[in-house]
Amino acid sequence: MNSKKRATPESDSLVNCEKANRGIWLVKVPRYLSEVWEKMLEAKLGNWSQALAKAAQNNISRPSSLTAGNEIKKPMVKGAAKTAEIPDEHRFLIGDLNNQTMAVLCEDKSGLEEEANFRTGKLSVEGRVSGEKAECQPPNSLSYMKMKIRQIETVSQPKQYVQTMDRAVVKFKPTNLHKENFAKDKAKKDGAKTVRGDLDTVRQAVFHAFEKHQYYKLVDLQNLTKQPTGFLKEILMDIANYNTAPPHKSMWELKPEYRNYDASTS
Repeated sequence: MNSKKRATPESDSLVNCEKANRGIWLVKVPRYLSEVWEKMLEAKLGNWSQALAKAAQNNISRPSSLTAGNEIKKPMVKGAAKTAEIPDEHRFLIGDLNNQTMAVLCEDKSGLEEEANFRTGKLSVEGRVSGEKAECQPPNSLSYMKMKIRQIETVSQPKQYVQTMDRAVVKFKPTNLHKENFAKDKAKKDGAKTVRGDLDTVRQAVFHAFEKHQYYKLVDLQNLTKQPTGFLKEILMDIANYNTAPPHKSMWELKPEYRNYDASTS
């Protein structure tokens, strides 16, 4: 019996609660800061320092849960110019959840492959949010405002825009000049340059053609004699008949006085 059992839909619907009792913090950070942290996985992000505030009534020093400093370390990536604009210090505002109960639910679709669009992945509870939440706020400084202005300008720029050109750009497009088309064009040019031959010579060539076959199309006689269409048609009108009915429709046949065979037996 195979020890590796394929996961059934019933087993996929079960939620893994092994880490349900783990306490985690709910921290809200700016988007630009989360992007920097994603590039520095398993690395030291900065130093946390908690300020001390004096109580207004009893003048007793106690840790303040409203102000805290964090020195951000930036990754050495290609976009180093953008990360250099990020402020080095941020403030964390810590507050209560007001008796709210929240948990982190994760979904893993790595094993579904093609069925990931319409099937639910493996669900697991990664932890329970503790009674406090933190909000990371950037400093109210001129450098931060300039950074936000540049970000807004970058996002608001259209992806497509009209550009005025000083001169026309010449672009050479490929041509479909294949060998087959080249041969056809050459045949057309050669056919257009055909010259009328001697009348008796062309007529004898037509007679020799009809000795081989009884019926001919005009285009076939033209290919045999290499004569212009109009000139060849004049000769055929004199010595041949044009059939307009089946079974030899649109074909030429010698007149009875020029035949050397019996039409009834052919």
